Amino acid sequence: MIVTAITNGEFQGLAPRADMAVLRIFDPIDPRESLGEGWGAALGLAFWDMDASALGIKGRLVTRLWGRNRALFESLAGRLFGTDIPWRPFIAADAADIAAFADGLGDKGVREVLVVCRNGRGRSGTVGRWLARRLGAGFRSNGDGRESGHIRETLDRVGGTTQHRLSAAA
Repeated sequence: MIVTAITNGEFQGLAPRADMAVLRIFDPIDPRESLGEGWGAALGLAFWDMDASALGIKGRLVTRLWGRNRALFESLAGRLFGTDIPWRPFIAADAADIAAFADGLGDKGVREVLVVCRNGRGRSGTVGRWLARRLGAGFRSNGDGRESGHIRETLDRVGGTTQHRLSAAA
């Protein structure tokens, strides 16, 4: 299995394949496009490459205490920061969704996982490297190897750091 981090531009026009999964990371202010049918598995999330420190004390508290519950997090954050949440950070609920996505690939016959974001570097590279480690897969990217410490730490804290090699797709 291989995990590949790519840009939105590289993803546009790709035909869905049953042996390929896609994890698409949207910008929170962009419309969420449908990933379409035909992928072996698909997950779409929206968050910025930022950590809670950019949000001040209230933001850090809301993110840490209610970050596992996306609906409660967004409701509280909306009250504290307004209903338009352009600063949406990566939260524990996102990490839990990514871990569940990875763990569900074993019985789907997936041979490649695409991790897609705007630039194919920070968010997708960090998530892609974590997925590759989780799946015991190879990793490739055209990006610069940049790593988001907050995303990596949250994935490790929520999803764990152990490898879950997939026998069916390895």
